[in-house]
Amino acid sequence: MKLSRVTPFTLLAASCQAAYVQFQDCADAVTNKSLIPESFRAGVEQGRDGFEWRFDVIAGQADRNACEIDVGDVIPRFTVIDYGSDIKELSGEIVNMSCYTSEWLGPRAHFTIASPFKRSAFLDTFRTTLEITTKDNESLSCIRAILTPAAQEPIRLLSLWLPIATFVLTCIAACWPAQQTTKSLTTKNGRIVRAIDLLAYIQFIFFSGALSLRYPGFFQPLVGLCSWSTLMLPAGLVETNSPYPRAGVKDGIYEHNGTITGAPGLELLTQMTGSPVKPQSWMNTFVLSLIIFFFLYLSSYISFRLSIRKPKPKLTISTLGAQLKDRYWTVVRLFLSCFMLPISAWATYQFLDDQIFGYRNSAMAIIILIVLLAGFWWSWTRDSEMGSLVIQSPGRLNKNPESGRQYYALVLFSLMFLRGSVIGGLQTYTSVQLGILLGCELVQLLAMTLWTRFACFISLTGILSVSRLALFALHIGFVPGLASHSGRMLVAYIILCWHVIVLTFVFLLPALLDMAHLMMYGRAVTLSDAEGGTPVREVPRPIQRAQTDIEELQKSEPIKNGDANRFTRASPSDFNQLLLEMILKREANNPPIGPISQKALSEFLKEVGGKEKKADIEKTPEVFSDSSSTLVDSRCSKEEIKPMPDTSVDDLVAHLFSEENSAIRSTPLHNTLNRPINEYFISSSHNTYLRGRQVAARSKLKGYIATLSQGCRSVEVDCWDGRDGQPIVKHGYSLTTSISFRAVIETINNYAFFASDLPLWLSLEVHCSPSQRDIMARTMLEVFRSSLVVEPLNGSSQKLPSPNQLRGKILLKVKVAQNPEPLQETLAPEYLNLDGPQEDLERGDCQDLPGDLLQSLAVYGASRRLPKDAEFDTHRNFIYSVSERNFKKHTKDHRSLELAGTQHLVRVYPDPNRVDSSNFDPLQCWRHGVQMAALNCQTEDFCMSLNQAMFHGSLGYVVKASPQPTQIRLQVDVLMARGLKVSTGNEPVYVKMKLLAPDTSNQKRRTTTMLVQGPDVAFDENLEMSVETNYPHLTFLQWSVKTMSNGRTMPISSGIAKIDNLKEGYRVLPLGEPLNNEGRLLCKISSRCKRSR
Repeated sequence: MKLSRVTPFTLLAASCQAAYVQFQDCADAVTNKSLIPESFRAGVEQGRDGFEWRFDVIAGQADRNACEIDVGDVIPRFTVIDYGSDIKELSGEIVNMSCYTSEWLGPRAHFTIASPFKRSAFLDTFRTTLEITTKDNESLSCIRAILTPAAQEPIRLLSLWLPIATFVLTCIAACWPAQQTTKSLTTKNGRIVRAIDLLAYIQFIFFSGALSLRYPGFFQPLVGLCSWSTLMLPAGLVETNSPYPRAGVKDGIYEHNGTITGAPGLELLTQMTGSPVKPQSWMNTFVLSLIIFFFLYLSSYISFRLSIRKPKPKLTISTLGAQLKDRYWTVVRLFLSCFMLPISAWATYQFLDDQIFGYRNSAMAIIILIVLLAGFWWSWTRDSEMGSLVIQSPGRLNKNPESGRQYYALVLFSLMFLRGSVIGGLQTYTSVQLGILLGCELVQLLAMTLWTRFACFISLTGILSVSRLALFALHIGFVPGLASHSGRMLVAYIILCWHVIVLTFVFLLPALLDMAHLMMYGRAVTLSDAEGGTPVREVPRPIQRAQTDIEELQKSEPIKNGDANRFTRASPSDFNQLLLEMILKREANNPPIGPISQKALSEFLKEVGGKEKKADIEKTPEVFSDSSSTLVDSRCSKEEIKPMPDTSVDDLVAHLFSEENSAIRSTPLHNTLNRPINEYFISSSHNTYLRGRQVAARSKLKGYIATLSQGCRSVEVDCWDGRDGQPIVKHGYSLTTSISFRAVIETINNYAFFASDLPLWLSLEVHCSPSQRDIMARTMLEVFRSSLVVEPLNGSSQKLPSPNQLRGKILLKVKVAQNPEPLQETLAPEYLNLDGPQEDLERGDCQDLPGDLLQSLAVYGASRRLPKDAEFDTHRNFIYSVSERNFKKHTKDHRSLELAGTQHLVRVYPDPNRVDSSNFDPLQCWRHGVQMAALNCQTEDFCMSLNQAMFHGSLGYVVKASPQPTQIRLQVDVLMARGLKVSTGNEPVYVKMKLLAPDTSNQKRRTTTMLVQGPDVAFDENLEMSVETNYPHLTFLQWSVKTMSNGRTMPISSGIAKIDNLKEGYRVLPLGEPLNNEGRLLCKISSRCKRSR
């Protein structure tokens, strides 16, 4: 019944002081004696063992004056059903009867009835039937209602303050300006995620009572005390008054009126919290959300300002605007992580009954939803850390952690929005609403399992997801008609007890333990470092003094006379001296006092620029040693150390940052070239002629020039019939342009051995007719001449030669028939003697050539597609081609290709759906022994950088090694970066190290952030990583310098190298130029490899 219809009855009961009770007339039939109930109110006083009830009933009679009824002939009886008890029959007593006359409705009888109910449960709610009869047991009236006494004060206080206290303590632990010193403590990022998970769970507690279900009377009032978590408060800035009683309690019972909107979910929950009516409550929520957003913005900015080391630059309007813009991403990430679900729920709720409350709220709700979705999409597409506050353990995301975490975050935020929309927008669809919410929880659990595997079930996020799924399943018991009154009470008890258990043991106790550890062992850190969750080691006093020196050198002082926006920076000589002090603190037991001797400097220079330590994997001590030769001779006293001119320090630093001191070897160790060619990884390219996307791009000869100049030893040529009778090269079934086959062959001939004289493979994908196939063969014979391998070196094509034996040679890979006959005859001498006149070949008759000349030229490169069962041919050597997707199917569940013991080669190429010319991960191909991982060399992505690091200095061939279980321990002391070019200026930067292996998850470490005010920045931090792998020869170190811009993490420069190719000692790591920047990173590198027995 709508509000307009219940107004007369409200006026009728205006003189009654008891609480309104929604009732149902349960009379079987109406006679002229029947009392028709028109108002039912109740009040209760709680005693130790029971309740003293007082009921006010207003009733009338059809066509009669109800005031004339004889009160002595009226007997009230109660039938009461409570939890775990049988049906109770209780008698009532009419303590007063009066007559009420209304101008509109006429005279009505007003009965005041008293009756005691016994307490039967911890939380009571009574399904009550009041029957008024005569002494002759003739029924006059029947009223059925649910009566719920207010919960006891301790229970209400617990329901209100347990979530609040838990959330406050968890937030304090998350914002505590310290990091752990023991491994047992939760990381900073983990504590922040736990606080947000707690807020989400409290919101779940509230909204679990907002569905269109039939709850026991005490359930909604108790969960409604968590309304603060959803931005709905009993009083707000727009509207402070409410027509509903405070906390929903009046005269000792919970008062609610479901006839106002007919929706028993959010409307009743609003009444239970004593909030304003729907339009004003929505405005309060909207204004409060804006206040919180700006408060988060202000708090984030203040924290950022406090994290800047003194002295702070002068604040101008432009500087303030830039800094506020930088904090946008952090604030939006935090706000959406906390309040996307409740805002979407309250917004979609405005669409119900908009014809009553007006369409203004609905229009505003539509705008809010559009802004919410647009803000999320914009942030998700630009902020790589969008999911950092809702994903507890992103390190468990395997395979491709960066993109995996992004899509996982998209799923989580989409589910948040969907849940809120279902809760608010489907209030009148009971079964559909509950079913979709159950489906959302199931989808989130499946997504969590997909991205984080089964480890998620022992994480906080997994536990909460399983809890929500189980609790929503219990809510099925509240569906009208499925369970009895006692059964619904039992379900409510279980749900409330589970909430208390989760809040106490999953959130409150861990927060208290964290607080205890942080207060006892914490060390202050900056907010930026705490947000990143980077573990911090215990810093000795000498290093602390060095850190102070770093801060002092990187501070900027305002110029006394001149432009106030200009700053003076530390001079290069100051940085040089600081760098030398960093080194001395590592090489000497005590901090240096005084200058350095020339002899000590010479010895150190000799060590830095002298012999390289071998990187052989051999037995080494288990303990990781930081020791190396000291710069200062320990046998020399301080008096023996003679002053050294400053120019010597500059020379030392110049040498340390020089290209000659690079940490990457120019040639790999032990890369012998005398083994059969199938025992090597070969640098390979895919669709070499393309310089852009795989569709609608131009085919260019520059593709071959650039690829061959980089040392690639396998290029691809896709051949098709040309219109003029000459074959062409293009990407088939696409909009790419074509180039002449002859031009391609001539270009390859000119640049084949420009960067490497090791053998070059031509991977021919032939779609030509027989006549043009012959033209292709003759063209290659004519152009390549003696460089083309046309017959086996040792007389047999079954025994593969080595790269050394094939230096300066070109080999063809050509697809052959499934059942080819072995080549019985070699080419005639006139086709092999290519040093003579070329006209003889050009005038040669095609009929004199072998049946398929092109196929006969594939001496060592007969090609086939990899069979589905991976059964290799035992009669002849082949190069098996397989797409990226099919390769994954063959190696699924860690199966091997079983190439060992064969002389076959395997080439993996990208899937056709990579139209953007992106690359697959070649590391997994090399792990399974694939010799040719063909990449799109025109795309400079991480996979291409990995390929370049693999073949660095190897001339395109890297010998394969057998798997060997090995523990690798790497220590990198990050000292200083030089030559950085940060376009935004005065931005925080940090160094991130990542240890990659094909069979284990990546190990990551990072330094603390430092402000950049020039091209040089000092870090002075030790990073240690350890990994156990079966492929030490395929283990890489990636380093990158990153900055924060507009709240996003952006790379400045980066690099990657094989562990085997790294030199030890004080070396510079070259930085690439993903953002057109160049620089070098000076580090001290130590590595230890130990074979597992």
